[in-house]
Amino acid sequence: MWFIPCSMWSFALRWRPMTTAPQASPVAGPTRLEGIIDSDVHPSFRNGLRDLEPYLSAEWRHRLGVGGGAEWTSRFATAAYSLPLNPLYISPIGAYRSDAATDEMGPATDPVFTARQLLDGHGIHRAILISGSLVGIGAFPDPEVSAVVASAHNDWMCEQWLQVDERFRGALVVPPQHPEAAVREIERHANTPGICAIFMPLHSILMGERHYYPIYEAAQRHSLPVVVHPSGTESVFAGAPRMAGIPTYYMEWHAGLGQVHQSNLVSMICHGVFERFPELRLVISEGGFFWAAEMMWKLDRYWQGMRDDVPWLKLKPSDYVRRNVRFTTQPLPEPPHREQLAAVLDLVQAEETLIYSSDYPHWDFDEPNRALSGIPPALRQKICVDNPAAFYGDRV
Repeated sequence: MWFIPCSMWSFALRWRPMTTAPQASPVAGPTRLEGIIDSDVHPSFRNGLRDLEPYLSAEWRHRLGVGGGAEWTSRFATAAYSLPLNPLYISPIGAYRSDAATDEMGPATDPVFTARQLLDGHGIHRAILISGSLVGIGAFPDPEVSAVVASAHNDWMCEQWLQVDERFRGALVVPPQHPEAAVREIERHANTPGICAIFMPLHSILMGERHYYPIYEAAQRHSLPVVVHPSGTESVFAGAPRMAGIPTYYMEWHAGLGQVHQSNLVSMICHGVFERFPELRLVISEGGFFWAAEMMWKLDRYWQGMRDDVPWLKLKPSDYVRRNVRFTTQPLPEPPHREQLAAVLDLVQAEETLIYSSDYPHWDFDEPNRALSGIPPALRQKICVDNPAAFYGDRV
């Protein structure tokens, strides 16, 4: 799970000794699936914003302090960088699996190493890249900066990752606080080879509001799913997504992230987003999914009795979820008795709604054959292969 200080503390706080070669986990459970699609892999900058220097104009390089400036500016820019950068929550076990880094490079900063360790090591057919460095730009106060950095990141990702290994697929980063710039970015890269989704960092405005409709229209028109993900900024900055309050501890924040996704999905359903944009597809990444069962039950029951409040909803709320929404598996629930997981999966209708994700290279990485080993083979096939292939379509 990504959190604010992970880029700053990854080398100081590690939970395993470092190795210098990719280490594949031993396969547990049934024979490996073929064609696995991993829906949450986080490539990161190697040198902070300096990685984006070739993709920025001279004006923006100067404004962001990237390249060609004073020595102190260059040193600052090469530091591990995320937007916004603020060490609020510190995990004592660190942020990354330590074998994803070497003495020469940080975790998931080298596409060749990542391909060998993750794709070759675990039989991954496709890896969908969600920025590991820009998950927090939805809280950035200047929408123009957010838009420019997102655009430069997308050029960097296309050149430095998608062109290195054909198994990588990219999710475009768009600025949620600047819908017009987001649409321009979608139009610019919609037909770029390897682009399969739109990553919309979370923002303080709930996702059912009209503010986002231009982004949804462009996503639907280009048949690109919208992906959302925890940002590490929840309830901290004025522009950040909201939780019930401001958590004090890392564990408190980490355990409560489902609040944000539940609020946004309820907003989208009640505002009729999936009625207005019936072909819009939403991926809720790394936000849990057990909460979705209760949410669907409540909304279906309320819809029966309060339909006049939301007359634009033509289907039961749960029908929109099954048709338009997918949840990634990581972090997979770990009940005290393994057999209880089957009940959880049944409650959320996993055969339709779940897609596999590893969250590489973070500490709670889920290797597909081990993490899903207790799931029946037919359901594993749907979660790891069939469901994501159908949802992302021919772009994967």
